[in-house]
Amino acid sequence: MSDQLVIGVNDSETEDEEVLEGWDKILAEVPSNLEGYVDEEAFKAFYDNQPSYWDSNSDEFWDEFEDSYQGVWGDDEDFAMAIAYDCGIMREKDEWPYTCIDWRQAARDLMHDYWEADGYYFRNL
Repeated sequence: MSDQLVIGVNDSETEDEEVLEGWDKILAEVPSNLEGYVDEEAFKAFYDNQPSYWDSNSDEFWDEFEDSYQGVWGDDEDFAMAIAYDCGIMREKDEWPYTCIDWRQAARDLMHDYWEADGYYFRNL
């Protein structure tokens, strides 16, 4: 008899149930300052792309979410432009040299500090 790991048929079902229970627990405790401001899909995108330890600590999940969430954008270039305007590096009036920026390159550089899931953007913590 060989030493093999045998996975039962119900193991993935049990794991899926645990993930759903953890998600339900997190979602039941949405901070009031986020209700109506951020949609549930953003919460889910963050939850699905984070370690499973959130299931045992919803307060830490919400703290991390609030520190990381940057909004929803169409693509990385739009996100990079918004960051540039928010930081005050860009002026509202589009004029040279601001119209000559390679936003694709700017976005590539910026995304080292951020990540995206389903159009929702988050800062690496």
